[in-house]
Amino acid sequence: MTKHDIAGGCHCGNVTYVFETTKPLDALGLRACQCTFCRAHGARTTSDPDGAFRLKVADASQLQRYRFGLKTADFLICKTCGAFIGALMEEQGRRYITVNANTFQPPPAYTIAGSANDFSAEDTSGRIARRAAKWTPVTEFTV
Repeated sequence: MTKHDIAGGCHCGNVTYVFETTKPLDALGLRACQCTFCRAHGARTTSDPDGAFRLKVADASQLQRYRFGLKTADFLICKTCGAFIGALMEEQGRRYITVNANTFQPPPAYTIAGSANDFSAEDTSGRIARRAAKWTPVTEFTV
């Protein structure tokens, strides 16, 4: 199995990560969640349940965690530069993330659109189950 490492982070460099995926980006695809937060940020997210995600934060005081709706995930935002990194869920001692591909270095071309996804009909247990099955496991979270 070929591994692809994608480096990324926020604009100012406070938050950095390596997204390890088992598939190239064109096979993973990009999603455009239709929630008001993701639409307001123009987010295009992706994840790989067979991959891994390593996140490092230089100054933890500049990492904002924001929850809304069903409050099942923290939306990670750098307070310094305002970049939305991704959504992080913690469930049964494990962490999962869907990463905003716009924070890849370099980001994918804007000619690659995200497929629209509307998850507003999900209940809490359904949302948690979907994310645990489809989001990328977080193997390192250094703050």
